[in-house]
Amino acid sequence: MHRLAGLIAALIVLASIQTAQAGWRYAQWGMSPDELVAAAGGGAVRHYEPAPERWGEYPSAKGKVREMGQDFEVWFYTDPYDGLYMIRLVPTGLYWCIDVRESAMARWGYDVRFNDGDPYWNDRRNELRASVIGFRGCTVKLEPLFE
Repeated sequence: MHRLAGLIAALIVLASIQTAQAGWRYAQWGMSPDELVAAAGGGAVRHYEPAPERWGEYPSAKGKVREMGQDFEVWFYTDPYDGLYMIRLVPTGLYWCIDVRESAMARWGYDVRFNDGDPYWNDRRNELRASVIGFRGCTVKLEPLFE
């Protein structure tokens, strides 16, 4: 009986470690803004500290990245309790939204699902959901995969 309890405890710890490692590039779901900046190695900086009642409205860290053949600003959204919960890749320079969508399909596959007209993909390997949404033009939204 004790071995079974030990095995269950080990599986729970392993599952939590795997979830903690899931994310995008150097960012892992649940990281604090300071952890993100440190993990980025100079690729991200603190944006600003909004009032606690306004968390979630503004990114707490920002950086720049080349992803899917395009240049993006990367916005990291955190909350004070659960850390990193969303990333937005905001295209910079001249671009067409159709090109961002095509790049996303080339990256995550052509088996596209739709939610309210926005295409999305479930990336089980990295435990994230990627979607292309019409916010400030056309951004790529990355969130933890809860399915």
